[in-house]
Amino acid sequence: MDICFVVNAVGEGSIPAEIATAVTRHTDHTVDILTWFGSGQFAGKELLDVRSLNAPDTALGIDSATYRRAASILSEYDLIQAHHNHSAAFTKIIARQVDVPVVSREGNTRDGFTRKGRIANGITNPLATRVVCISDSVYRSFTRWERAILRKEKVRRIPNGVHLDRIDETAPALPNGANFTDGAFLVGNAAMLHEQKAQDTLIRAVARLNERADRPVELAICGDGPERSRLESLAETLGIPSRVHFAGLVERRAVYAMAKAADAFAMPSRWEGFCSAVAEALAAETATVLSDIDTFRELYDGAALYHEVDDVDGLTNCLGLLLSDESRRESLSRAGRDLVEEKYTIKAIAGQYGALYDDIAG
Repeated sequence: MDICFVVNAVGEGSIPAEIATAVTRHTDHTVDILTWFGSGQFAGKELLDVRSLNAPDTALGIDSATYRRAASILSEYDLIQAHHNHSAAFTKIIARQVDVPVVSREGNTRDGFTRKGRIANGITNPLATRVVCISDSVYRSFTRWERAILRKEKVRRIPNGVHLDRIDETAPALPNGANFTDGAFLVGNAAMLHEQKAQDTLIRAVARLNERADRPVELAICGDGPERSRLESLAETLGIPSRVHFAGLVERRAVYAMAKAADAFAMPSRWEGFCSAVAEALAAETATVLSDIDTFRELYDGAALYHEVDDVDGLTNCLGLLLSDESRRESLSRAGRDLVEEKYTIKAIAGQYGALYDDIAG
């Protein structure tokens, strides 16, 4: 089956790109990518045909020429898979017009959606042949009216997957350019710097733990985003600018290397759909601390320590336990790796998508 993934944009670390290359490698299906706005480099790009609509950079992000070109391209395929909220809404409408089955992949809970985004996605999901949620928590986050108009039998759960081979072949390494203190207890985090990820809670916890720990505690954050200046100011205000290292955007293998070098990994998110960085840290055998949200309990229960959302004391206590108890770190490391090997390898996830496509093809 020839399949086209439609995305807003694609580049290094893009989940749709990871799925597309894995499906092409590990199933009988082939996947191309059509980007709404643009594309960059990513691992495995040579396996795919990547085209771009270069849609206008306007509030609507589409014009008649873009619509016609998208319809012409998508009519060539046996199946379409829509990934990002903006382009997905238009894609589901176009798929119905050109009479091609379409899968809508839901990659996050509704907490971070704008009202317009919820409406656009919600009213077009019934047009999809199948709706894939990356966790049960994503489906439960749909508003009542969304669930009312979307038949439940259309919904499937397929989580994200991670590349164990790439993680295993990556050596532990700290982010370039950062001066870490010898003997420090290193906490890692990899995510967009956004209110969703609650790095402010993490920085406060690192400051608090430094007040009571018998050795320095330092934080390495891989990622960038709108909260960076505020987070840097927070570290200054708390008196720990030398203890918090902002690595900025890095290649995915640098994230693997940081996770393997860290003593612990923390993701205190306020909401999530899956969070691949957590699965990668678990695969890297790094003891992990998570916020106690439904998604993390559903996906990673038994493989991490948990604290309440925005609970600085709770997060501090979890990190303090890992700092002081090496055996607990080791047991969590083993549990995390076992969980990923059992449920979240990219090859297994590609197989689940392949089975879904076979089911649609009949």
